Amino acid sequence: MEEHWDRRATERNWRTLDVVGEISEETDRSYAQISLNWLLRQEGVAAPIIGARTMEQLEDNIGASGWELSEEQLEELSEASALEDVYPYRFIRNAQRV
Repeated sequence: MEEHWDRRATERNWRTLDVVGEISEETDRSYAQISLNWLLRQEGVAAPIIGARTMEQLEDNIGASGWELSEEQLEELSEASALEDVYPYRFIRNAQRV
């Protein structure tokens, strides 16, 4: 049941898609390019796995490099996609401060 629609159709996910859509219009980049570009700028992410199944998808994904989202766009995406402050995330974040 982990992949059930109800677990994916969350307010956070819809909010994130809205922000990606706005940035897509601003930058004339695809949703995948924006998402991958954002991932590449996250601490601890060395190499996002793209999972392209077609040459068209691969070429689109490659378009995530060679440009950068603005600091404002990065912040908007990070805020929209932020995880709730629930266990175990809250516990991990507090443990890292010590």
